[in-house]
Amino acid sequence: MRRYALLGVLAVAAMLATAVGATTAQEETTITVWGFVWTADWLDSIKDGFEEAHPGVTVEVERFEYDAYQDAIVTALASGEGVPDVATLDPMWAGDLIRSGALVPLENIEEYLNPDDFVAGGWDLCGYQGVQYGVPADMDFNLLFYRRDAYEPAIEEAGLDHFPTNTEEFIQVAQIVTEQQGVPAILLYQSDYYTWYQGFLVPYGGRLFTEDGTGYAFNSPEAVEALQLYSDLVNTYGVGLMWDWDTDGDPMVALKEGDVMAIMHGSWYATELESAAPEMEGLWDVAPMPFGPEDRQYHAATGGACFSIPLAAENQDLAFDFLVYMEQPEVMATYYDIVGGVPSLATAWEYTDLDAVNEYMGVPLGRLVADWSEGVVGMELPSAEMIDALGEAIYLVTAEGVDPQEALDAAVEACPPLQ
Repeated sequence: MRRYALLGVLAVAAMLATAVGATTAQEETTITVWGFVWTADWLDSIKDGFEEAHPGVTVEVERFEYDAYQDAIVTALASGEGVPDVATLDPMWAGDLIRSGALVPLENIEEYLNPDDFVAGGWDLCGYQGVQYGVPADMDFNLLFYRRDAYEPAIEEAGLDHFPTNTEEFIQVAQIVTEQQGVPAILLYQSDYYTWYQGFLVPYGGRLFTEDGTGYAFNSPEAVEALQLYSDLVNTYGVGLMWDWDTDGDPMVALKEGDVMAIMHGSWYATELESAAPEMEGLWDVAPMPFGPEDRQYHAATGGACFSIPLAAENQDLAFDFLVYMEQPEVMATYYDIVGGVPSLATAWEYTDLDAVNEYMGVPLGRLVADWSEGVVGMELPSAEMIDALGEAIYLVTAEGVDPQEALDAAVEACPPLQ
């Protein structure tokens, strides 16, 4: 992660906090804010400005490792004990908390924050059935990290002057890559709902839920087509390497050894590559997800961190003020400087250097993510049961040859009724 000295941030933060609801004096109060690893680093960096504008208020940031955090927040909310005032949430599992009534609906948040100031996909990420339950930090949508030395000659041979922008072009180029390099052109994760949903279902126009949120929609014709492609890249076209984390381990080994030429991840993966494979500097480039028809509305769905207020929080008014404070442009801009994630708050972009070139990749990664964010939609919020059921469907189709319609119908049947 990139870290810079943030000159003047605390002074600006204090001024902004004053503008969004500071008091001159109040009883000594501590608000607790929970974050996982990198979000906690950022929260620690901004809390002083809020405290300066709220005499008597202390912001206590509690830092968790990511893998342990979900259990910690779910346990706290279920027991009602030790509940934070502000919680960092991952949309992969925030949906269950919303549907269980564990979070405060931010019904008047638009009086303080303008949704038009945000990338639409980022703002929508923290909502459910038209109600906002949190405010967003960054955008985390999958990109295709690919080897320049493998793809650029293949693109030229395919007669293209650009990286593939639809399924047909990608398959054409990927087949050339596989033939020339003697290894698969792309790595796909086995049983991974997230990769399939983000980069395949959404570009084909599919959804997890019906528009009114009362039923499941991931057994639609669009979903069937998306799952068939996920399988065909490996089993029909021979350009994909199906990778199982549980049995195959970290795919970074395959990337370093040159056993596969592309992988799908969020922009944060550039840091992972730089750390694990410094000798490959300059070999990697990045592109939006290429799957779906040329005229698709979205190339991916976006995840990212959201900040919410638990229903059992003791200091909900101050927690609300803290959410508004963190979404001031000058404050949210520091999220990119500290964490590296491009903020969903588009008005924050002018306060940081998105045009800086990522030295390892050789591209202005922040600017690319900002530009490509116009083509993403906020991810729908799955349940744990849905994630498991879709993971099983992906395995059955890709590994055992089950018909996609049959597998997806069974996945729908395995999911609990929606309220």
